[in-house]
Amino acid sequence: MDRRNQPDSKIAIIGIAILIFSILTFGAVEIWSSAILEATVFTLVLIWPLSRRKEHILPWSKEEIYMPAILFSFLAYTFIQTFPLPPEILKFLSPESYKIYSFYSVDSDPKMYLSIHAYKTKVEFLRILTYSLFFLFISFSINNMVTVQRMLKILCYFGFGLAIFAIIQKATWSGKIYWFREITEGCPFGPFVNRNHYAGLIGMFIPISLGVAFTRGNTERKILFGFFSLIMAVSLFLSLSRGGIISFFVGVAVFALFVSWNRFKAKKLWALGAFIFVLFLYILYLGIDPIIERFYKTDITTEERLVVWSGTLNAFKDFYLTGSGLGTFINIFPLYSPEGVNALYDHAHNDYLEFILEAGTIGVVLLLLFLLFFVRRVSKGTWEGDKGIIKISLLSSITTMIVHSIFDFNLHIPSNALMLSAIFGIAVATSRLTSLQDDELIKPKK
Repeated sequence: MDRRNQPDSKIAIIGIAILIFSILTFGAVEIWSSAILEATVFTLVLIWPLSRRKEHILPWSKEEIYMPAILFSFLAYTFIQTFPLPPEILKFLSPESYKIYSFYSVDSDPKMYLSIHAYKTKVEFLRILTYSLFFLFISFSINNMVTVQRMLKILCYFGFGLAIFAIIQKATWSGKIYWFREITEGCPFGPFVNRNHYAGLIGMFIPISLGVAFTRGNTERKILFGFFSLIMAVSLFLSLSRGGIISFFVGVAVFALFVSWNRFKAKKLWALGAFIFVLFLYILYLGIDPIIERFYKTDITTEERLVVWSGTLNAFKDFYLTGSGLGTFINIFPLYSPEGVNALYDHAHNDYLEFILEAGTIGVVLLLLFLLFFVRRVSKGTWEGDKGIIKISLLSSITTMIVHSIFDFNLHIPSNALMLSAIFGIAVATSRLTSLQDDELIKPKK
């Protein structure tokens, strides 16, 4: 039986199609696209068990049991943030939340929650549930390396097409996304209203495409996927996203470090060096001055980000245990806004600071536990040959988002968060497969 015809393989490809939909619909930031995204993921997860065959289910490691348990513990914790509590309990768990409800409520007996805005936390709960289910679906629906390779190649082809579209749209910019959707504010690029979010997304594609290029069997295919990576990188630089450019270099550096550490053939390092050199020539030809000027005229101070980060940390001190509630930054920050901050900030422009404020110490501990077991799972299995290159490319892709999240709020863009969930899932599945002595043992039982 051809593995490519297995139901699990087909349904995993459907998952990638859902991811592509979220990207093309402006990052799924609008209510209609976000609702379709959540509904399709929930439907896919419900259908998926019906397509599973017992012989296709691979053994789970301890980490693959702990990770879902931690995810659902975090979801339960998020739900508790939206659950009405007696005033005495709320006053004990979160004194500041109790003060806010007591001070601002006009009801003589108001409902009180750990979250200062329970509705917004419920919205975030649905989003995190979507990302968690998508991660688990991707992790456990892949049962052979053929499916991994197919999914990564689809992402490469799509990333290349997205980059070409973004470059053409920039060259023919008419003030409209897709040449028909008008925008009133923002700095758009590709299908995104904010260029930083495009850079965050395409930055995750580039290491994957490099990894696929290095694992191709013939020179023509290596050049093809290397060219895909090059055009994606060119589009990232043209977006003029400083966070995206910085995270790109960090991701490539991690990729090079792993490749050299694993003692792959020296020509792979030379190929990576050639990629950077040709990219520099492209940027030099297209014009490097706007990029230099973008970094020279840094707007960290004009956007008051450092001051906003300081205010976020001050707010965390009052909500250190249970947080202010996921999705509530825009509600809580004005109460702690430092003097001189005049703009309305809906995000902290730092996903980590925003998360610790909204989730508190409990949420941070759960996240760190999840990452710990993820690292333990991914570190297992072979790091040699093509499978090792695939794992390296996936970890480098994750690194780009880890770095970019220091400067922006990419993880609050549904398409970008879903993409990261997919990469996490593919990394877990790849590690499981590389832990087996022989991938060819994974065959349907007669």
